[in-house]
Amino acid sequence: MSTTRRKYAPRLPPQQRRDQLLDSALGLIAEGGFDALTMEAVARRSGVTKPVVYELYANRAEVIAALLPREAGRATAQVLEAIPTSDFADRSPEDVYTDTVRAFVNAVVENPDRWRLVLLPPEGTPVEFRRQVESVRAKVLDQVNTLADLGLKALGGPALDAELLGHTMLALAEMVGRLVITDPERFTPDRLVAFVGQVAHFLPKTPP
Repeated sequence: MSTTRRKYAPRLPPQQRRDQLLDSALGLIAEGGFDALTMEAVARRSGVTKPVVYELYANRAEVIAALLPREAGRATAQVLEAIPTSDFADRSPEDVYTDTVRAFVNAVVENPDRWRLVLLPPEGTPVEFRRQVESVRAKVLDQVNTLADLGLKALGGPALDAELLGHTMLALAEMVGRLVITDPERFTPDRLVAFVGQVAHFLPKTPP
């Protein structure tokens, strides 16, 4: 009588296996919150046995402790890469902001599980991670405020509060990110970016 042998995942170098397990953990959190994250679920999603998971992570807490800093770091890198350091010599402030949001939306679309954790943290998200996200957001806001100030000057200095404009610009980008995560068929990247461009071009300009 023939028997069907269980198919095992191919052997991977430790770091590659860690990333695979953390990717699986992130997917579980995105789908079911932190309650869905168990060692058995990580093993099943990764196509490995539980001993393989336990070789690298002693328990669920270690998985979370490794996952959250990784995702915070990668999200930070994506945001900072999207924010330009332009003085608007070659592009208008409106186009710079629109292109920045486009780059951000593309990052969200490419990594929806990561950005769901950042923009829509589920119940049970550790306080330390929330604080880390807020700390990064504050740094991003500083850069956006600087861009807002430079943009207003490039437009001839319309009478707008640069700091409040920076808050508005960041809030709009975050809203766009949440919409493309929660309802991607209705709120497509093209629709969202086009709207951001329209809003940006509503900014008043001072005649030369």
